[in-house]
Amino acid sequence: MRVRVTPGLHYPFKLHLTLLIVYLRMKSPLVVFLLLTQLIWSQQAAEPDLILGQDTLDLGQQTIVLREVVVGSNSLSAEELLLAAKKKMARAATDTLIRPYSYFIRASELNDIRAGFDLRKTTLDGIDDDFIANLAESIPKYTASHTEALYSLSPQDSSPKPSVRLLRGFILEDESNQIDTKDLEQYFVKEIERVLEAGNYFKVKSGIFGAKIKQEDIDLDELRGIKDTILPDSLQTKALKNEHRWASGLGYQHLEQMAEYHPYGTNALIEVFSKPKRFDFQITDYTLVKDQWVYVVAFKEKSKAEFYGELYINESDKGLVQFKFVNGGPIQSIRLLGFSYREARAQGHYFYRRGEDDNYHFYFGRLEQDTEVGINRPLSLIEKRKALIGGRKVNRIDLDILFELHQTEEHTFILGGQDRPPIQTDSTALPTLEKLSRYPEGFWKDTEFTIAPSEAMRSFQLSKAGRQGEH
Repeated sequence: MRVRVTPGLHYPFKLHLTLLIVYLRMKSPLVVFLLLTQLIWSQQAAEPDLILGQDTLDLGQQTIVLREVVVGSNSLSAEELLLAAKKKMARAATDTLIRPYSYFIRASELNDIRAGFDLRKTTLDGIDDDFIANLAESIPKYTASHTEALYSLSPQDSSPKPSVRLLRGFILEDESNQIDTKDLEQYFVKEIERVLEAGNYFKVKSGIFGAKIKQEDIDLDELRGIKDTILPDSLQTKALKNEHRWASGLGYQHLEQMAEYHPYGTNALIEVFSKPKRFDFQITDYTLVKDQWVYVVAFKEKSKAEFYGELYINESDKGLVQFKFVNGGPIQSIRLLGFSYREARAQGHYFYRRGEDDNYHFYFGRLEQDTEVGINRPLSLIEKRKALIGGRKVNRIDLDILFELHQTEEHTFILGGQDRPPIQTDSTALPTLEKLSRYPEGFWKDTEFTIAPSEAMRSFQLSKAGRQGEH
């Protein structure tokens, strides 16, 4: 900053000159001498004369920092805010069971698989080391699937679970198979048909565990796969019903998977509401989010320190606005008798808003999970006769199995219109997930959803084996 300075008498000089005149009138030689000395000194210490209109005085630059000061009326602690939010969100725990609505789900699943089989014993001529090697190679090493679908949910009087119905959607699915599995499938189906025609049954054993597979437990139509368009109408309708039921069940499964992490659920994995003493809470911020003032309460588990995150709590009614979480350690880790299961990672960001009924509803959320599954066990497939005459055992195959799965899942949920009834469709229609080879840019063009595809979905491309299967 530069300031123009006008030349003139220095301020201390004016003061000392005035005092000198006063003391001269008092006729005190000592005082006059001291004032004259101070007068000369003040003039020497003064700034040099400036030339009017030409000289400037550089005062430097100084940054002025303004800090926002927010004054709120809340006097509650972090724990008291949490209890108030728990009370406000109590209705949300049964929200999915008491009102119908529609919702959109996007789900991506990426799997890395390693599988191996060691044949120890067989009584079937068609089962040998080469067959087992082909069986291991037939299992894809990598699979990817992406689903986008719209569902309707309706409560049921006779069941605690709501009814979920697929309205419309598609799936992008690919398996990078290394060999054609058709011959293996035909062999197994043929052997199963032979066993059933003979009136025999299967027994599956793995170590000390065993299970009996009866004839009524096997549906040959599902094993064969209904691909012939000249099949009777009854079989086509049955296949369509099964596919619709599977797709609808998949939509409910995705919804339940996300619901496990709501903090207000009765069996919530993150027990900030049900068991708050296990967590440390701290108010870290007070801020404006979408025209509403909220308190940001950070939480972290005390002992195991598995979950930590933030709760955004509305200042006025103490409703939960946002919920962020991530786990710092494995959520579950189980190793028992050759089986292993580990939930390595889970993180999410959920959003809630107040509806016309004054209750808060889950309207948008994202969840990411990593899971690891391992099997290192013996397996025996035994064919037995029902009759006792001539012995019950017919054929037997003994294997050692090594299987490892590393799975990454991503879910996105969007509520289909706040407090609106579900989209009405023909109840007799049986929509299924359309199997597409690439992402359809205009699939949701005339709906309330404007969904931008993820990079993985946009770049999706069937492998060579997948394209051959499609044709």
